[in-house]
Amino acid sequence: MLGVLNHPKLIYDWFTTTLLRWSGDGLVIYDQWVLNFSGVQPWEGSGGEVLLDFYYLCYLIAFVGVLFFFTRYRKLGWLKIRPHVPYDALLLTMIGVLCGAKAAYIFIYNPDFYFGAPPYGPVDTSDQLRRIFLNWSGMASHGAAAGVLLMAFLWWLKARPKIPIAQIGDVGGIAAAFGAIWIRLANFMNAELYGRAAPDWLPWAMRFPVRSGKGHAVVFANGSLYESMTKPADPAQAEVWLKGLEAANPGGVIDHGGYVLFKNPDAYLQGYDIAMKGKDGFEIVQQNQPGHILYGQFDVVTTARHPSQLYQLVLEGLIVFIILLVMRKRVKRAGMIAAGFFTLYPLARFIGEFFRQPDVQFQQESNHLGTVFFGLSMGQVLSLIMACVGISMFLYFRKRGRIIADQEMWPAEEKGAPKKEAKKKNAPVSVPFEKGMGGSTGAGEIAGLGDVRAALAEKEKEWDAKHEKLQSDVPEDSESEPDAAEEKSDDDSNREPLQPEPGD
Repeated sequence: MLGVLNHPKLIYDWFTTTLLRWSGDGLVIYDQWVLNFSGVQPWEGSGGEVLLDFYYLCYLIAFVGVLFFFTRYRKLGWLKIRPHVPYDALLLTMIGVLCGAKAAYIFIYNPDFYFGAPPYGPVDTSDQLRRIFLNWSGMASHGAAAGVLLMAFLWWLKARPKIPIAQIGDVGGIAAAFGAIWIRLANFMNAELYGRAAPDWLPWAMRFPVRSGKGHAVVFANGSLYESMTKPADPAQAEVWLKGLEAANPGGVIDHGGYVLFKNPDAYLQGYDIAMKGKDGFEIVQQNQPGHILYGQFDVVTTARHPSQLYQLVLEGLIVFIILLVMRKRVKRAGMIAAGFFTLYPLARFIGEFFRQPDVQFQQESNHLGTVFFGLSMGQVLSLIMACVGISMFLYFRKRGRIIADQEMWPAEEKGAPKKEAKKKNAPVSVPFEKGMGGSTGAGEIAGLGDVRAALAEKEKEWDAKHEKLQSDVPEDSESEPDAAEEKSDDDSNREPLQPEPGD
């Protein structure tokens, strides 16, 4: 999992807040301060190699939470599973969350960015693959829930009927609510998914950097709004991409070398303010404010908004997490806590969406807010679907769920299993890939570890064959020496043991 934190060749400026970045200027901290031989000073550069990203860090904490809760409830005896099962659950959870959340964002929220034509879409296949697999910004929580459900269903098919999949889902629901706390914190730190316009009297209203529906920073230049778009690293891709921009808006492209300003009237359809650097830091200039004639290029920020990420952190994360912990001590049937999560989370999300700015991808001239169905946002529509799933689960497990107290240990110990043979002298090193590591529960087959396991078995056979050949090639004279040594030790065994000297 530590590999999540380290992408030495990954260079990007999409959405996420970088905690540590290595650039030509030195070690960049929080993407704002650089540490080099001149000390700590503000950093004005861009690019560099990402060492630690806040978004990845929060995902790592969420996944560690999965392992923690499964291990804790196993040790308490509430979840009767073998010690290796939490690792299998973590493996399938990671696959379901990462693949499901990314797939939902790609196909529901932003398909043009991944499959559309330039200038917003990829310029070729390699650019498309880079956007899909190296740009982990853009993750949909409803897709993550669907991905985990799919992994649980496949796991149940592989290991039924004994697998306590419903109770495993109970612990997964608790871990998911814990993870939601950290993911919403990451949203807040990334200044994304911010809220709707807040009233002037709200003391905690905030301004956030403005991005277009494609994730590009929006700037104010020459009296108009532009998207600030980084050029592709490949010169051939950059040329095709730049031609696409110029064809989409002739005369609306300003090339600054490493990045391009693209004039797009649909870049941002909400109200905005201008952020100017003054003597005492940033000065906010309201849009069309009299007496201000702006020349040059300026950052664009939102008008005062609700910090809806923090609202959702409390609603979807903290409150749901506490309720599920209370439910765990009270429910008697497995599956009820999982049903509670799939009901409470979308309910909390539905409420929070009234304070959250709908996705800018769905904004149009006739629909500046970006709603999609009877005044509801896409998040609210998906929440209603998820809530229906949760209610169906609740009705099913309420009557047909297994009694938790009657649950047997899983996987059951195999009777008559052959004992491990003693390790031979000078035997080749065996890869410690035991059956319990995904094998006895079926999780390894789902995750594709079956091929790895088979390859390792073939490799061990090859090693054994080489070892036997080496042993057969040893001269007979060399084999007689150990025998003589053994006979000598047998003769010495009849003697009385040496007595220790005083003081030993």
